Amino acid sequence: MSIAGKFATNGSSAVANRTNALLDGKGAGDPIEVMRELAESLPNLDAVQEVFEGDASELTETERQQKNKTEEVIRTAVAVGNASIWIVAQGLERAHKGRWWRRSHETYEAYVNDLTGRSASYVRRLRSGAPLALETAARTGRVPNPGQVEETRKTEKVHGQTAAILLFQVVSEVAEEMGDKSTAETLRLVRQELPPALPDAPEQQKIEIERVTRRALGHGVEDADEAEGDPEQDAENRGTDTEAGANEETGSGADGHDDEHSDGGDGDEIVDAEIVPESLVVIKDAAKTLLNFNRSITRKTFIQAAAEANPEEYAAAVADFLKQATAFQKKALHAPKVYGAAPVCQTCETVTVPGDKTFKGYWWCPQCEATQGDRKPL
Repeated sequence: MSIAGKFATNGSSAVANRTNALLDGKGAGDPIEVMRELAESLPNLDAVQEVFEGDASELTETERQQKNKTEEVIRTAVAVGNASIWIVAQGLERAHKGRWWRRSHETYEAYVNDLTGRSASYVRRLRSGAPLALETAARTGRVPNPGQVEETRKTEKVHGQTAAILLFQVVSEVAEEMGDKSTAETLRLVRQELPPALPDAPEQQKIEIERVTRRALGHGVEDADEAEGDPEQDAENRGTDTEAGANEETGSGADGHDDEHSDGGDGDEIVDAEIVPESLVVIKDAAKTLLNFNRSITRKTFIQAAAEANPEEYAAAVADFLKQATAFQKKALHAPKVYGAAPVCQTCETVTVPGDKTFKGYWWCPQCEATQGDRKPL
């Protein structure tokens, strides 16, 4: 399917067919005529009923038809406009290679400016990004703009073409899910958070990119009650923790006496069960609770509630549900990463350390001054 076809909701229309043919390079006639037909396929403005501010009534059947038709035309026009930038770039790539301007213009720069009204440096960036841009459009149905391609090209250089396209696709989908739009800036934020190495399999790449995307775009900061703390209380807690840790190491209780035989029995050693931190117990219990809620609330639950409940009450309940679900997700996305035990250097058997700066994604042997495998979070 062509780029425009992925956006058009009615691919059988004459305008959509001619637009598709134009983008596919099949000689659809005068492109101005195609765009004129596209504009004329919009609903007649005089036939659109004016609705004043504050009117929240349901759309009539006529309004829905007009809305759907208009959105179809808009999507097709956007696809044509965005894709045409990259088609122009590919055309100028051929002109540059063949020096077709050599008899009509003194320089390539003058030729480009005369033909497109753009600077040669701008077109040079377009030419470099065109292959990735059009491949992205073909695979995702979304046409990136030049700023977005600048970011995905940087990803392509490090992680390959598939990862670059997945970055664009995932960031676009997550941004839309959050009620926002994907921009060059959002792509940059996510790209900078990607690990030095991604999994080889595209499916795993997508999972990792989505995890990073949600973390990078997931509202950015901790909750206020988590970010702000009482310094005096924190110091007191640290002192208590230190005292408790010392008691555990010496095997004594708060009163300094030996707790090894706390029952005062016959002296047989009592082996304590593994001590699980209370904080980890809280996380595990929360996961179990969420699992039970997830099982009890199904799509059918929402359908029944929508049909049976008061509309305002139902809408408020769903909004609150989403708010709380997002809050839980934010906490998990901001959870710190942990790593397994550091490996031993294969050459000198020195225990490795985390790499620094350009080697932060690897284990590093300070003795041999060499990397010793990828350092990935568990």
